[in-house]
Amino acid sequence: MATIRELFCNVAVGFVLAAASAVAAAQYTTSNRTLQVGPIQRSYLLATPNSGSAGKPLVLSFHGDGGTGAGMRSSLPMETAAGGGAVFVYPNASNAPAVGGTFEYFSDSGRSAGVDFVRAVIDALETELQIDRSRVFLAGFSGGATMINALGCRMEADEIRGLGIHSGSLYPINDFTYTGNGGVSCALPASMLIWGEADNTSGVTFAIGQGVRDNHRFTQTCASTNTPFAPSPCIQYESCQRDVAWCQIPAMGHSIWAQAATAFWNFFSAQSPAPPPTSVSIYADSLQNNWEDYSWGTVNFSATPAHAGTLAIRFDAHSFQGLSFARPSMPVQQSMFPEIRFYVRGNAGNENLNVSLQSGNTLHANVALNQLLPGGVSTSWREVRFRPADPPMSYAGDFERINLQDNTGNAAGNPQVVFVDTVDLLAPSTASVFGDGFE
Repeated sequence: MATIRELFCNVAVGFVLAAASAVAAAQYTTSNRTLQVGPIQRSYLLATPNSGSAGKPLVLSFHGDGGTGAGMRSSLPMETAAGGGAVFVYPNASNAPAVGGTFEYFSDSGRSAGVDFVRAVIDALETELQIDRSRVFLAGFSGGATMINALGCRMEADEIRGLGIHSGSLYPINDFTYTGNGGVSCALPASMLIWGEADNTSGVTFAIGQGVRDNHRFTQTCASTNTPFAPSPCIQYESCQRDVAWCQIPAMGHSIWAQAATAFWNFFSAQSPAPPPTSVSIYADSLQNNWEDYSWGTVNFSATPAHAGTLAIRFDAHSFQGLSFARPSMPVQQSMFPEIRFYVRGNAGNENLNVSLQSGNTLHANVALNQLLPGGVSTSWREVRFRPADPPMSYAGDFERINLQDNTGNAAGNPQVVFVDTVDLLAPSTASVFGDGFE
């Protein structure tokens, strides 16, 4: 039978959760969503701040075994702590017959499906809400925390900014090995771990929690010293490559700590936004960053001489053929990369070429290279740098392909030979070094 003190505590916690729910309702709008990820239709609860979502971080919060996204939202009310400062997603487990309401963290295929789902959510909400994909955080309890440990290891710190792990284990299934110093071989994101000292649940006991904490601590090469981190009794280890915090809760078993939402949000908020990239390489000795060769014509991606590095692209341009860089289904957003830069030189000089932008079979813009490069192609390397949104292209939308095309129609026996190198997308802050287009 419960004591008077226990009854009072349960009522108090109920009042706190009810108050938190009321605050969240005033600051957020929720909707139930579905998303087709491969052959599986996934579902989640989406909470968007009424103050707007653009530029804000994304937090995905994973329920424990047998739970639901809606239940996780009630049990770990981070929206209240965030005060409208983030977009929240509460996934439901896939509900495959063999799995039920449990994330399939216990198989390689289940973990891979989890990665696909998280990436699909990020992509969808970046398009719809303009969330800041450089600040994506994962939180979870019990089996959900075990899943986000696996996702953090598989997606690593370049995709996931931080983890909020509440009583969830870390073990390998074709995704990492343990290192000699007690860490793991993957690039884990910054992490906060919360565990109850009285947790005796099989597979996630407090002793296991201490081991998981040490896996994170040694992976980030943290010092043994620490400093307090709010709320008490949390601490943060010093001199870590990426932050690691630990909350050891006295007398608590396998349940969500009443201060967990505040602790996780404080930790997530402390992870500074990533500096915006100044450029993204398309070609530098080889194709980079998922760009592919969609050329139609005679093209050599391992030619010389090079503008930088050791290799360049040789294009024998004739018969209206084209050199084409493509990143299908991953369109370039001009709000992030408003400029394109590449270097070109010709065998003879004054080569007659066109530059165009394309998505699928849709041609967005097509202009003569000489309009972008006053004086035209020469026998020395010249920088071509232009903003598609400005004249003469005047196209401000997204695109998936960049084409450089022959504009003479010469026969194959009489090609224009040009070399192209150092192809980049440039962010708004990148300043031009060469004012006249020459090096």
